[in-house]
Amino acid sequence: MILLPALPCGAEFYAAQRDGLSDLVDAEVMVLEEPSMAASAAALLAVAPTRFFLAGTAYGGCLALEIAVTAPERIAGLWLMNCNPGAHPDPSDARRISARARGGAFEAILEEWAQVIVAEQAARDRFLAMARAAGPERFAKQHDASAGRSDHWSNLTKLSAPILLLWGEDDPFVPVAIGRRMAEAMPGAHFAVFPGCRHLPPLEQAEAATDVARGWLAQALSSGPVVI
Repeated sequence: MILLPALPCGAEFYAAQRDGLSDLVDAEVMVLEEPSMAASAAALLAVAPTRFFLAGTAYGGCLALEIAVTAPERIAGLWLMNCNPGAHPDPSDARRISARARGGAFEAILEEWAQVIVAEQAARDRFLAMARAAGPERFAKQHDASAGRSDHWSNLTKLSAPILLLWGEDDPFVPVAIGRRMAEAMPGAHFAVFPGCRHLPPLEQAEAATDVARGWLAQALSSGPVVI
């Protein structure tokens, strides 16, 4: 399983899931920061196994969708959290934020985001630590790539692999209504909502997210081995 973290987080974003799913899959976190979603998708597909499970949250979820749409035959299962399959609603504003980050306002942006991105202080502190370690350039690169992402709403019905959608019910960035619409469009998708959770379920409700993923993953694996 390849796990794609939220912008601009690192491997520790999925620490609980890597530990909690280790008896079912070999989980690897990949951090990509190519100039576009398509370029990051190509970079991952160039090194990934022939078939693999793929998970992503927020920016990572948008990238996971890009990968799944590009090479659906290689996806053994798709796990998405709090991502938007549509084009960015305001690319110009997103690029202004990237420019602010590069221009010295990175810490101020993080503080602004941290107040709304997660509700619980410990999860907020973990997000801030990862973002600061990533630095402004990775933040800006990923933010710019997200600003230019493609609209994949019409492609959702083409994804036939097992699909899990987990959503923070109180997400101010990607409302739960988007998750419900995705579930309706994706054949056989399993959809779960976490009350009191905002944008980052793997951090905010790590145990619950891992438990739901375990059940989904075990069912997907029971249908037969994943040939890599």
